[in-house]
Amino acid sequence: MRIALAAVLTAAIEVPFLCLTVCRDKSFVAAAVLANLATNLILHLAVLLLAGLAGLGGILWMLIYPLEALVVFVEYGVYRLILAPSRRLLLLTLVANAISYGTGVLLFGYV
Repeated sequence: MRIALAAVLTAAIEVPFLCLTVCRDKSFVAAAVLANLATNLILHLAVLLLAGLAGLGGILWMLIYPLEALVVFVEYGVYRLILAPSRRLLLLTLVANAISYGTGVLLFGYV
């Protein structure tokens, strides 16, 4: 349940931010919602698998930031299929992820 809440919260934070700063086009908004839900759920699944099955729980905190960086690039890759690639788009994708990540840390209390 917490994972689903985190995914919905991520989309609820990042998509409005991107709508205000990047684009309000319906296809972009739909892609942003789907990309956010998919990357968040996949990230949580990867963390659970790495922590549990691979036994990396003790060093998992060192993997979170590279995984989050990967999420930024995946989401940016989706967005640039709809919009022209730009540094601004990449930067705003990074900012949106930083805001939602920070909110998650504040609400859920883990890195």
